[in-house]
Amino acid sequence: MLKIRKANINDADTVTKLYEELIDAIKDNEYTPQWEYGVYPKDENIITSIEDEELYVGEIDSEIVSSIVINHKPSKGYDQVRWKIDDEYDNIYVVHLVAVKHGHGKKGIAKKMINYVFDLAKENSIKSVRLSIMENNLPAEKLYKKLEFEYIDTITIKADERGLKTFNLYEKLI
Repeated sequence: MLKIRKANINDADTVTKLYEELIDAIKDNEYTPQWEYGVYPKDENIITSIEDEELYVGEIDSEIVSSIVINHKPSKGYDQVRWKIDDEYDNIYVVHLVAVKHGHGKKGIAKKMINYVFDLAKENSIKSVRLSIMENNLPAEKLYKKLEFEYIDTITIKADERGLKTFNLYEKLI
């Protein structure tokens, strides 16, 4: 059974390794988030997310098998689109870096992580959950649509050192 909790600094090495191994394992897949370890995500981003109490992990039998960042920080380009609600980001969750450890796919772990976000949102009177998906990451889009996220818009932005990238933006009202 998946147990979800806030990550702590003792989890940093395990979580960074989870991302690094996942990125290496899926780099040649047709559909990927197009992450580049050391560029996005960077170790310091993961550690900062842990320190800011924004990173959550999923465990099965004490093994960390998933990770997600939940915060109130809009991604670059979010100000370019018209969202379903116009509100302060204090009332909105933004989801980043949803990852399931390689070898643990097809177990519904990502779905459970996102459902956890919805539960947290309800507990904290959050009105909306937003996220962006790299264009052509069809497995992720399929999951989010199944979880009733609504497509909002597509944007192309300069994404750090990765250059121009195109993202599909989704939102779910809570």
